Amino acid sequence: MKKLAILSLGAIAISALLILAVYSKAPATVSFGQGIPETGISCVRIIRKNGEVTPWECSHNVLYNSGKELLETILGNTGSGGPVKIIALCNATAGCGEPQADASETYNEITTCGLAPATGTYSSIGTGNWTITYTFTSTCDNVETNVTRLKNSGGTYFAGNSFTLATLQNGDQIQIKWYIWVQ
Repeated sequence: MKKLAILSLGAIAISALLILAVYSKAPATVSFGQGIPETGISCVRIIRKNGEVTPWECSHNVLYNSGKELLETILGNTGSGGPVKIIALCNATAGCGEPQADASETYNEITTCGLAPATGTYSSIGTGNWTITYTFTSTCDNVETNVTRLKNSGGTYFAGNSFTLATLQNGDQIQIKWYIWVQ
């Protein structure tokens, strides 16, 4: 019994010394890693003028560094530029790169043919979960797109995503639905 008590006290003493050693060497600044992680997906489907509807294609978004800063500003200091509800499409004929966190990819925003950036509809789908949705209708033939971005009215891009190349004809629709959640 005495040996067990001595071993227990010894283990407690060693644990206390280890804890003190770790905390005495703690850095002056603390890194919180990811902080409030934002994640989400965006989904795309084509609605042809003849009524044919392609299945939804969904994949994970790339949160841009500017989007991280925007989140920080809005959550921390009610920043300018308004809510992030504007959906934009890239002109694949002119060039669309795979989204990168620093938004350095080639990106040629479509501003004509009924496909100019538009304010999507916001829907809350639970605590820290929301969607932004918009349906574009092409007014031109042979418009190719394969990247979408989400931004605010101040022009700060929040996130981007690529999808299978779509060639839109006059009267075709492309519906973009961003799913975003903060956990």
